[in-house]
Amino acid sequence: RELTQSITKIMKDIVILHQPPAEELELNRKLVQARSLSDSSWRVLHSQWSKFQQWAESLGYPMLPVSPETLCDYMTHLAESGIKTAGLDSARWAIDQIHRFKELERPSNSEQVRLHLKGLKRLMLEQRPEQVRISRKQPITIDDIRKMHFQEGIIGIRDKALLLTGFATGMRRSELAAMKKDDIQTTEFGYRITIWKSKTNQEGLEEKVDLLKATRGKNLDWCPVKALEELLEEVPGDAVFQSMNGKGVSVRFSGKHLSGYSIACIVKKVSNSTDSDTSQFAGHSLRAGCATYLLDKEVSPAAVQKQMRHKSFDTTQQYNRGETARALRGAY
Repeated sequence: RELTQSITKIMKDIVILHQPPAEELELNRKLVQARSLSDSSWRVLHSQWSKFQQWAESLGYPMLPVSPETLCDYMTHLAESGIKTAGLDSARWAIDQIHRFKELERPSNSEQVRLHLKGLKRLMLEQRPEQVRISRKQPITIDDIRKMHFQEGIIGIRDKALLLTGFATGMRRSELAAMKKDDIQTTEFGYRITIWKSKTNQEGLEEKVDLLKATRGKNLDWCPVKALEELLEEVPGDAVFQSMNGKGVSVRFSGKHLSGYSIACIVKKVSNSTDSDTSQFAGHSLRAGCATYLLDKEVSPAAVQKQMRHKSFDTTQQYNRGETARALRGAY
């Protein structure tokens, strides 16, 4: 609700500024167009635009349209404040989006802005390399999950099923959070899960991923299908991964879906139960672990791309860390 109110406020500021209140149809059209962005994109846009507004107002710059010179000055300000290069791109994107909704020329279309950003990033690489380097979270593998300690009772059942399902399917946090019992279909291999909305699918097109039974060795004790079956027997209602009400012996499922943020917190909490260094684990570590594990097992990269639902093969290859070493093995 708060996000929807923020979106509406931004669109009203953009559309009805200096216009009579009767222009409701125009506002409605703009609000529909605004849904072309996902909720997470709107959160980024709202945050970045608010920061730009504060900076521009403090220096007396006009708010709209933003000139190429103003955008260059703002990018320099952000770089000097210690922001990462990804943050520069995010701020530029947000300012461009506001201009797009207002049907104004995007300031970053200017060659002046492109050259300025390129120069800034090169200076940052030379003078402040820590702002350029990307620190990627480590993947969680099945070996890591085996070392984790899960609580007794329904919390432990939920958390174990959550981690094993996330690892074995490569689903995103938001997709795990949205899972419903009706989305799960039994197959001869385990389960097939339908995903109706994802980061790369905002139109509700049907996507499917497979959750396969463990078939050998010590993985049998950590079978994701068995763990999910145990959870489904316990959890009421339609939501699969639910938050909890109560404490201690009175703890119970709430009937409400976990949030993506809650899933990230559970991953961190359970990871910290091991003796290993888990500081580099985060919510994305389950998805990264799936891709890394499958590629390390020399599963066809095309099959991995399909399971991960990567639009680009290059994205899948980012997780293929051992490919070169395996190809060069025995060459020396």
